[in-house]
Amino acid sequence: MALNYFGQAFRLAFEISPILLVDGIAASIPGGTMPIAVLTEGVSIVDGLLHGEIADQSTAFTPMAGTTLVQQDIGTLNFYNMVTAANSVVNRPNRVIMQMIRPASTKNGGYATKGITFAALKLALDKHNQSGGYYVVMTPSYIYTGCLLRAMIDVSGFSEQNKQVQHTWQLEFEQPLLSISQVDAALGGLMSKFDSGMPTTIPADTQSWWSNGDLIPAVPKL
Repeated sequence: MALNYFGQAFRLAFEISPILLVDGIAASIPGGTMPIAVLTEGVSIVDGLLHGEIADQSTAFTPMAGTTLVQQDIGTLNFYNMVTAANSVVNRPNRVIMQMIRPASTKNGGYATKGITFAALKLALDKHNQSGGYYVVMTPSYIYTGCLLRAMIDVSGFSEQNKQVQHTWQLEFEQPLLSISQVDAALGGLMSKFDSGMPTTIPADTQSWWSNGDLIPAVPKL
């Protein structure tokens, strides 16, 4: 049964081309974004829009187990109370793992076409990474922006039913903490708790704190 419009959109976004290359080799494209289907399916981009027909899909993507939505570290010391323990939480970058299945087809050139496709894919990804490009990875549960490609690994199996090699690949992405606000949020407000327990900043010519905690008059300015 043919998919309706929404089904086709879902298939295109999350199965055929869920990875977007941003900046890097896509910097000259209007919008600065290039879907990975340009490399895997041979479609083209004109005026920032995909052009071409994907009649026989050759590559399929799917999120893998191990992808994280929330990842953080918790201190292992003995804490004074639960508030202090909760404020010891530090965020860690999310990890996104995508599986790419690309067997050699009996159509469109078979192994010869597959070799050419992967050679072009590697060259494009290497140049994109070295040019400061990053990625957007779309999954049905969450869209991960600002990701970096950590590795692309062959995870193909071999059995009596499937005698092909290098048909399944694992792409590992990491979503780093970028801005100062994100770093502050990652610290869980612990530093602000410390700041709130310290004396407020006051003019030097009125009063000052010494290390023993006594409030004494400051030395008058000359």
